[in-house]
Amino acid sequence: MSKMYHAVAALGVLTGCGFIATEMQAATPVADPLLHLAGRWVGNAVMTPSSGPQSSFKCVVTYLPRKDAPGLQQNLRCDDGANFKLHAATQLQVEGNKVIGRWQDKINDIDGTVDGNVTPTGFEIRLDGRFFQATMAVAGEGCDQSVRVLPQKSEVFRELAATLKKC
Repeated sequence: MSKMYHAVAALGVLTGCGFIATEMQAATPVADPLLHLAGRWVGNAVMTPSSGPQSSFKCVVTYLPRKDAPGLQQNLRCDDGANFKLHAATQLQVEGNKVIGRWQDKINDIDGTVDGNVTPTGFEIRLDGRFFQATMAVAGEGCDQSVRVLPQKSEVFRELAATLKKC
């Protein structure tokens, strides 16, 4: 056999190996950059109203991993025991470093879309809806997490900030 034949055969084997390796990499599931947030987080939050004194309340935030794609379902329940209640659900899907999805405020019966980015410790998203627009930043490492919501325009509150623990 000629040297040319061996060179072509070797190139074919290498190309075939590269194709197999590429297919094996493509079949490997993508790691979920938000999976470290999964679980039940509990803590205190402070709401800074548009006018008047701040109010404090308890919050429970639960993150459930999606089964069909990288991302989470975030369930946020805050209550001051008297007047204030917030029950919101956010569906977060991760595509690369982008976060997309939908949100719903179950108390006020409003909803909208989610668009943002993954950060090194969580995510930053924009909540867009017909009656409510805000940014939400979630950062969590180990046992600690912070959640901060800043409405674009609101007669109700200027900021909601929560400090949560999982451990």
